Amino acid sequence: MFSSVSLNEWPGREAVEAMRQWSALAALAERVAAVECLEGLVLLGSFASGTPDELSDIDVIAVSKPGLFRQAWDERHRLSEDALVSWDLDLGSKLNVRGHNWLTRDIIKIDSTILDPDSGSKELAAPYVVCVGPPEIANRFPHVPLEVVRERARRRAEAQNRMPVDPDAIPYGELIDWKIAELKNAVRRALRT
Repeated sequence: MFSSVSLNEWPGREAVEAMRQWSALAALAERVAAVECLEGLVLLGSFASGTPDELSDIDVIAVSKPGLFRQAWDERHRLSEDALVSWDLDLGSKLNVRGHNWLTRDIIKIDSTILDPDSGSKELAAPYVVCVGPPEIANRFPHVPLEVVRERARRRAEAQNRMPVDPDAIPYGELIDWKIAELKNAVRRALRT
């Protein structure tokens, strides 16, 4: 795929470029660069560390320019353009941070947080990569140890893997998240045997 946006380099990028999700990440980078109120894109998790597998979600933060969170949120559907389905997440009462996720037509899940890091509403822990925009974007975030983020992720995964009382009653985005988690667990278990 031709990309007119140059993604910043990071250790492990070569491994990421070989993954089936690379074209989705490159397309997202293009879209972020085209949204005037966004300053950059921060890549998190296994893609940032260069250790994704064929089932890995792409976890990102779309960083708004200072004071332009509302405009960035209003433009969120430009990021998920051509998605199979997209949904917004309720991230509680935090200011200037919202979730907008989608499933690509190639069945790649994009977990996207859109935020103004100056609000202090989301912390950043290694591994992360500012893959679009100036690397100094990371300085706008409060930083926390990786162990804190891992514990939060463990609790989210535990909650996500619980069988809902009535699957038909939960919002479709949460249902998709739950079913994708189930599918990944089953496939990874099959690959281990």
